Amino acid sequence: MALWSIKPTWKKSLIERNHYHKDGNTIIIETGWRWGEFTVETEDDFPRVVEAGVDIYNCDYPSELVETEDGCWETHETDDCDEETCEWLDNFFEEGNSYLDLEDHGWTCRDTEMIISCDMDIEMIEPTLSNESETESDTKTEPKSSWPN
Repeated sequence: MALWSIKPTWKKSLIERNHYHKDGNTIIIETGWRWGEFTVETEDDFPRVVEAGVDIYNCDYPSELVETEDGCWETHETDDCDEETCEWLDNFFEEGNSYLDLEDHGWTCRDTEMIISCDMDIEMIEPTLSNESETESDTKTEPKSSWPN
């Protein structure tokens, strides 16, 4: 398995979408991030094409969030909420609550999307082992010179 670092090339191009559900209502919280990084695993040492706008968590390769940095915006999409719930949510957020507080009120986050909406820098950070029988200790290098005394 090879491990790749994936980062957006433009700032403010990483979009996180959290889908919260309660009593047949759904609110989508969208957070824009200035920067971020993910790792993706592939079977070989050939970089994969990950298209701009694709959910990195659903791109056919095992992926993991490394970090996000500097949240720039947050929006609340309540199109799939009834009128009473929309009113409750408006008051909830106007009182200074965070979307993270929704779980304290019975909401459940069932899905998260992470979308990089621009071209990406893709860099190999760990190649596959050339011999499947090699172990980590087999691939360590020894110093060429002795440590100074």
